[in-house]
Amino acid sequence: MEAQQLTQQLAELRPDLPPAELLRLALLLALQNPDLRVLASNGQLERQCQEIGLQLSATSDQHAAVADELDSLAATAPCDFSPTHLWTLVRAIKVQNQIINLYLGPCSAPSSNM
Repeated sequence: MEAQQLTQQLAELRPDLPPAELLRLALLLALQNPDLRVLASNGQLERQCQEIGLQLSATSDQHAAVADELDSLAATAPCDFSPTHLWTLVRAIKVQNQIINLYLGPCSAPSSNM
């Protein structure tokens, strides 16, 4: 299967999605399944679409919650900084990492050849 075939199948499967969303879904599917032949069956394609939808929804919800926490953190005075604020920042970094991993795949640590 080629990328064009994948987007055509997605358009048939999800006719309600605008072109940009279809392309995003195709990209996420291709990133999670380098061998697109795995997605040849409509059943497998539908399952993968549902999984990606759940991942996007969960990540979006986490991002919104952390964004609210960061907004309230930014409103506090710098001298009121506490360990709780540090954990808020750590959670924000983790959520951003989830988003990056979703779109780029897990990044491997650079190897040191020294």
